[in-house]
Amino acid sequence: MNLNRMSRRGFHAVAGAGLALAALSPLASAQSAFPSKPIRIVVPFAAGGPTDLMARAIAKNMAPGLGQPVIVDNKPGGGGVIGMSEIARGPADGYTMVFPSILAVTNPALMPNYPFDTLRDFAPLTVVGFIPHAVVVKPDFPARNLQELVEMAKAKPGSLSYGSSGNGTSAHLGAALFVQRAGIRAVHVPYRGAGPAVQDLLGGQIQFMFLDMSSALAQIKAGKLRALAVAPKSRFAGLPDVPTVAEQGYPGFDVHGWYGLLLKAGTPAPLMQRLYAEVKRSLDTQEVREIFQAQGIEPGGMPPADFTALIRDDLALWKRTVEQLNITLQ
Repeated sequence: MNLNRMSRRGFHAVAGAGLALAALSPLASAQSAFPSKPIRIVVPFAAGGPTDLMARAIAKNMAPGLGQPVIVDNKPGGGGVIGMSEIARGPADGYTMVFPSILAVTNPALMPNYPFDTLRDFAPLTVVGFIPHAVVVKPDFPARNLQELVEMAKAKPGSLSYGSSGNGTSAHLGAALFVQRAGIRAVHVPYRGAGPAVQDLLGGQIQFMFLDMSSALAQIKAGKLRALAVAPKSRFAGLPDVPTVAEQGYPGFDVHGWYGLLLKAGTPAPLMQRLYAEVKRSLDTQEVREIFQAQGIEPGGMPPADFTALIRDDLALWKRTVEQLNITLQ
């Protein structure tokens, strides 16, 4: 056996491995130094709403652990599409996240030409907050629970109307799903936001609505609205005496609004884990929990794999619901 030949082979193998490691070292170095500049959270809605409030609360508490500023950048428009486009077009380097609502799964069901595949184009990081919906009526409405509401609707089919904060919103889809499950006929009346809908509810123009807890909680506690049920599968801690829709004869009913962080698909796992750890730590702080609680928001924090599964389930649920009920944005 030629030892010189073996030595040359060994040299080339070692040299090849060294070149491979050298090629990888810039990436490894960049990941180990992450973050080396400010992080940006793109909020695809205008300032002042629940998404903006949550983003600013966690950004403030993430910055010390990351050693870099975390900047909130509002990019409203197009039902979240403008803000999401910025991340979809950008690099998968972990420095920019987008903070959409559940519109990231309802819009694909409602819009045949929706420009993204949420699971293909984005990397889910975590749910920041869940905002439950409550089934609300005005205080003197005759029905005291969902059974009585359904009985009223069945006694006079088509006589009841329900409002929503907009056509195709989670409030609209949740109420439409309930109407289907209850086997009743009711007329949907969409509004430009929750405020006008609540005014008509109190005025008697509509009889009930699914209202997000960030809009409903203070009014329920003040006696201005009455909650017949909450829509998620579990009771809401802020209204522990209000039963769920599922508890009142509709097993498996689980409608929830959520706001979560997405990164560009292909973002390296170590960077995602670093960001997730800081978001989770921020959500566990007393300051953030108190801010969320006052707004009727339940803190999230599920790992990326669980958030990915939630998005997959919600995409299937709302696509099926939209198709079955023939719901459109027109």
